[in-house]
Amino acid sequence: MRWLWIISLLSGCSFVLVDEPCEEDSAVEEDTGVDTGEIPDTGDPVVLYRQVAVGGIHTCAITDDERVACWGGDGDGQSSPPEILASGLAGGYAHSCALDLEGQIFCWGRDLEGQSSPPEGIFTQISAGGAHTCALDASQHLQCWGRNNERQLSPPAEGGWAAVSAGWDHTCAVDPAGKLACWGGTTDLLSLVPEGAFTAVASGQDFACALDVNGSPHCWGEDSAGQTSAEGGPYVALSAGLAHACGQTAEGAVQCWGDDAASQLLTPSSPVRGLSSSAGAMHTCALEADDSPSEAVCWGLDSEGQSTP
Repeated sequence: MRWLWIISLLSGCSFVLVDEPCEEDSAVEEDTGVDTGEIPDTGDPVVLYRQVAVGGIHTCAITDDERVACWGGDGDGQSSPPEILASGLAGGYAHSCALDLEGQIFCWGRDLEGQSSPPEGIFTQISAGGAHTCALDASQHLQCWGRNNERQLSPPAEGGWAAVSAGWDHTCAVDPAGKLACWGGTTDLLSLVPEGAFTAVASGQDFACALDVNGSPHCWGEDSAGQTSAEGGPYVALSAGLAHACGQTAEGAVQCWGDDAASQLLTPSSPVRGLSSSAGAMHTCALEADDSPSEAVCWGLDSEGQSTP
């Protein structure tokens, strides 16, 4: 092998073999135009959530560090949550509410009819509707506040409740024995409440859906878009929006029915958990099922960024 010796005054290297580049030269990598397969760092961290709650044109979620984050419409401050640590969350049409780690209620957003002015006390469950909010305390007693134009704040009887769901201008609840009750809203909605034993209920605009003890969905009320024509099952969770509803299986698959004007029925292909929608909403959100906490997944109307976590 023939060795050549080069003295480079420009590079500052002396007596360097041509087979060994100068140190300065070795720091320069040639752009070959070949994709190395490495994913560039965009600088946007992945946010993980523990729970998600859908509002009318906004969405809120509890982050991995138990804070509240919101996105979408904010015309009434519904996407501007307080700095609290949260254990529960509910989205209304233009307001949101959360339970802090001690069970106290904090609400923000529209408050024209008192829907964001909660009572004092310790609560375990909360649900927000069109312009009213309801919550259960540790003794399973129900308190509701906000708009009462259809008597949606007045349950038919005193006693304990196991689950509650606030709709547009009605409220439905399940008692500890599994019996359903609804109040407020239209005559059709109230007169068609199914008999039997149920485990969960979800209220939409002028309709509601519930899961019986076998996981089968039962819907009643307004059916102009097929929102009460329940499909599939058995399910472990339900959600109801403006005129659509969705059910989630134990495996995390989602099936939706009703209005599809904004692709509300275009469900995710991967498994999810924590399904959420609300009365007045044309979108649905859930969390990826692969881990907890996990990323949020939304579909449907995105006019204000409400479906873009």
